Amino acid sequence: MKPVCRFFPVVNSHHQEEDQPEDYIEKSVTPDSWKLLIVDDDDDVHALTRMALRDFIFEGKGVTCISAKSGSEARQLIGEHPETALILLDVVMETDDAGLKLVRFIREDLRNGIVQIVLRTGQSGLVPQREVVDKYDINGYSSKVELTAEKMFSIVTASFRAYWMAYSLNQLNNQLKKELIERKRAEEEVRRLTRFQEIVIDNADIWLDVRDLNEDTVIWNKTAERISGYDRDEVIGTRNIMNWLYPDASDLKNMQQKRVSILKDHSSLNSFENTIRCKDGQRRVISWNLHGLQDDTGNQIGIVSLGRDVTEQRILEEQIGQMRKMQVVGRMASGFAEDFTSLLTVIRGYCDLATSRLGPTEKIYGHIRQIDKAAERAEVLTKKILSFGKNHRLSLQPVSLNLLIKDAEKMLERFVGKKIELILQCDSLIKNIEANPVKIEQMLINLVMNSIEAMPQGGLLTIATREVNINESSQIKGVAGMKSGGYVEFRITDTGIGMTQEIKEQMFDPFFSTKEQGKGEGLSLSTVYGIVAQCKGYIIVESEPGKGTSIIIYFPCFDQKNSITDSSSLIPEQLSGTETILVIEDHPGVLESTSETLCMYGYHVLKASTAGDAVKICKESRNKINLLIVDVMMPKMSGLQIVNKLHKIRPDTKVLYMSGYSNQIISERGILEPGYDFIQKPFTAIRLLRMVRHTLDHSAFNTTH
Repeated sequence: MKPVCRFFPVVNSHHQEEDQPEDYIEKSVTPDSWKLLIVDDDDDVHALTRMALRDFIFEGKGVTCISAKSGSEARQLIGEHPETALILLDVVMETDDAGLKLVRFIREDLRNGIVQIVLRTGQSGLVPQREVVDKYDINGYSSKVELTAEKMFSIVTASFRAYWMAYSLNQLNNQLKKELIERKRAEEEVRRLTRFQEIVIDNADIWLDVRDLNEDTVIWNKTAERISGYDRDEVIGTRNIMNWLYPDASDLKNMQQKRVSILKDHSSLNSFENTIRCKDGQRRVISWNLHGLQDDTGNQIGIVSLGRDVTEQRILEEQIGQMRKMQVVGRMASGFAEDFTSLLTVIRGYCDLATSRLGPTEKIYGHIRQIDKAAERAEVLTKKILSFGKNHRLSLQPVSLNLLIKDAEKMLERFVGKKIELILQCDSLIKNIEANPVKIEQMLINLVMNSIEAMPQGGLLTIATREVNINESSQIKGVAGMKSGGYVEFRITDTGIGMTQEIKEQMFDPFFSTKEQGKGEGLSLSTVYGIVAQCKGYIIVESEPGKGTSIIIYFPCFDQKNSITDSSSLIPEQLSGTETILVIEDHPGVLESTSETLCMYGYHVLKASTAGDAVKICKESRNKINLLIVDVMMPKMSGLQIVNKLHKIRPDTKVLYMSGYSNQIISERGILEPGYDFIQKPFTAIRLLRMVRHTLDHSAFNTTH
């Protein structure tokens, strides 16, 4: 029987459980229900899972949900309910590997290989390694953040099927062994057992076919029908199926050779894969186990083929492999960007020093300013590379959406070509939004690319912005939980092929795409959704087949009152000083340009390229050292460790940290706690001087512990 699907709302569901006792377990526990154990330390997960599966029916049976909030409680319940079919297990509970400890207990201590286990987590980066998944036969892994009703029903249905197949095959094995020992039982019992075997085989969720020595097919179960598309009636009693499944002569010959080898050597061939062509022309990857079939006298009478469709699994593995490659490339890009920021710091620092000593009328002054502008553009490129590395959350700042669209206009016109008319309808009165300009530009370009791909014959592409005010009486249809206030509406509309309802229901899934493999330039809508969500925005998709698509995004207007005061209001006279500053930097160019800039504005500068040099200077210098400027990423010892050591000698010295990585990345990696004064490379002389003056005049002594 097909499961009953209902919407799985992501809401606080405590009120759903108010009428039930704390130790609620359904009282209708019967042998006709599937046992499902929920192991999670979050009450909401238990409540939502129960609510989603309340009316779930599989193979005519409902679900009995049993709850455990810790690994120890789960162990006790597993002992009390050995017939448990599925465990939905949180990876992280008492400890980061609490879920995997419970998996080891089930598979190794209890030696229970039938119960199905699906890991779940609300934290990213906790996907178990492939070796662990294979070793402990873990059914699957899902993110609680992205869990929907469809995914819940799909996971539970697939798991119950796998459990039933494993249980049935286990029962069948036991029964066959018993049959070999008790072969002289009554003929009626033999017929009953034979019929039972036929039913199990026909309902097993695994491809099973048997061919005799003449290559005629004698058994062809329903799963073989479903996967291949060939009905039993057109297969049984014929020898055509191999030619249909393997139209390529070399593939057919390879399978025939395997068959001959098994029959000749009385052997088996396990866990090999190949690709078949189904009746509808699709290609599927099948994992095979082939076994010789013998009669009571040991003579070969045929071959049994067991097949498992692993097409989706192989596609997912390939995608994961590509993602891992991209992560490696991202880390390399981030490393290159970090080194490049030091070079840009030197270039921009010396440009500022040179222009401060030259008059604007001198010819070389303009040349140096052009060098500085090129370095500034390279700085933006470096931030894009760091963003590509995906090592941090989005760094948000005030962004003019209109200006960003205007800057990209010429590039977009080249993209759309002559077949598509591009129209910009941007309201000039809209406020800024708080966003990451690199990601918003990426989102804009890729949404345009998606629209272009939807209009192969040409059409009209409109990009529009306006400011809207949302209150309780003017909520946007299709957006739940939208707060009242001012929003900037970004709308991109095309006259393309549109989307069906089925596609719209899957469009935010991470791996869903309507494009053929290797084709298509645009981001998936799940990626766009992630960018919008991190900017605290909302997204709506309006589309019908043949009527085009509109993507409408609402970004909250940026609240200028809550923004950090721009330090550009400082006047040049406030940037100079006479304090003593120790600069600690391993890059020679950055050390020299930074020191020279500070000296030019009156500061007394001490320089150190290693932690040892810095300690020696702090011990030997007779002057009071007012400020330490230290690179966070120093060789052998981090900037934080250096400061800890120097504060034992000079406890009252203030600290300004600098790095090519953003403050956000450094904080997330645990290298530097939030709240410290920080300047990101590359920086101009003015930005450095303002930050130095701010730290000296306003910051407390940031002594570490």
